[in-house]
Amino acid sequence: MIKRQLFLLCLFLVFIAGSMVSTVSAAGKGFYDNGKTKWEYLFEEGVISEARWYSEAGELISQETYVAGQTDKTEGYRLDGSVEWQVKPLEEGRQEVTRFDLESQKTELYQTVAGQVDGVYKTFYSTGQAKQRVTYSQGVLNGPATTFFSSGQVEHEFSYSNGEVDGLYRTYSEEGKLLSEYIFLNGQLQ
Repeated sequence: MIKRQLFLLCLFLVFIAGSMVSTVSAAGKGFYDNGKTKWEYLFEEGVISEARWYSEAGELISQETYVAGQTDKTEGYRLDGSVEWQVKPLEEGRQEVTRFDLESQKTELYQTVAGQVDGVYKTFYSTGQAKQRVTYSQGVLNGPATTFFSSGQVEHEFSYSNGEVDGLYRTYSEEGKLLSEYIFLNGQLQ
């Protein structure tokens, strides 16, 4: 509790000092017991511009950038320095989340509201080609879903209702030929 109060006081003082001298960048820092930087906040002309968090070994693990004092994007990093994930704020409390593989290729793209996946959730092959597209509503699978072969051809088409496969379920060959159709009701094959 005392550390938090000291941090807030320090942050306030840094903010005040930064606002007095408009051309000077100021920073607030926190430290691990080993003396390495745990976090740092950077200010330009009294307004936060960047926040960084570090591992106990000193590697950058997350960074948040700001525009006019508002979050622009947040990124998380692997130990090799590559971006593992990125979060961007959208309107009405929504956030866009993108995840990347070791070669910096997009593997997942989705939106969240209040920490719950909401809307279309896409996954990708390492080539960038769509692998799967499902629909969520407040964290629950609800709506159309499609899986794809690596060629881009549709493999399966179906829907979810309240987290259960529901309705027509179609399976296709890689050449696009319809192979089977099934009917599901509340997750049960009919």
